[in-house]
Amino acid sequence: MKQRILVVDGDAACRDALRVCLHASGYDVAVLYEPGKMEKRLREERPALVVMASGAVLGSGLAALKALRRSGDDLPVIMLGERDDAVERIVALECGADDFITKPFNAHEVLARIRRVLARAKDVSFQDPASRPPFSFDGFELDFASRTLRFRGEAVPLSERDYAILNLFTSAPNQVLSRERIAQGIWPETPYRPGSVSAAVHRLRRLIMSRSAIPDLIQTVRGTGYVFCSS
Repeated sequence: MKQRILVVDGDAACRDALRVCLHASGYDVAVLYEPGKMEKRLREERPALVVMASGAVLGSGLAALKALRRSGDDLPVIMLGERDDAVERIVALECGADDFITKPFNAHEVLARIRRVLARAKDVSFQDPASRPPFSFDGFELDFASRTLRFRGEAVPLSERDYAILNLFTSAPNQVLSRERIAQGIWPETPYRPGSVSAAVHRLRRLIMSRSAIPDLIQTVRGTGYVFCSS
């Protein structure tokens, strides 16, 4: 399955240059003109990485980045600076940008930096699971080190697929995950099939509902995907 890159920039020439280069390199590309609408877009589809204009004059790109990081989302973001300004670069990095590139840019340099950031993000995501504390919700405890789930102290049988989906959900509680995003996390080398994702989530939902007093821990977002509701 192709990794999706979201390009957020009001400059059509920049968007087109990146779209052509990234498509030629095997990426799927989505575009957005206004950073202020990024939060809504991320609820509908989850890219692997965002390339976003900083909006140095209006600050809209930086504001969107700040909001993303305040929410606890560590989605990789590369900022595109409007001018060669050290202050702008420093502010973007301090706001949580993973990298910063000044316009005008070479699209192939952006591609190289995207690959580097994605590789770094992958290394982090596959760190020792024992370093992540157990996740508790409604009487359940998911232990990432042992890949086990318990409900009020009793073991709950989980298949590898069940664990993979629950791991995704607990990594992004209260965030909408698209069916495609879930499929990418579970079957990264397999063509995307919405029906397979629906069946897998339905099985996990039944497993949890058979024990939980809260029936809507995993909610369907019509036309989009699912959200794991955790207080």
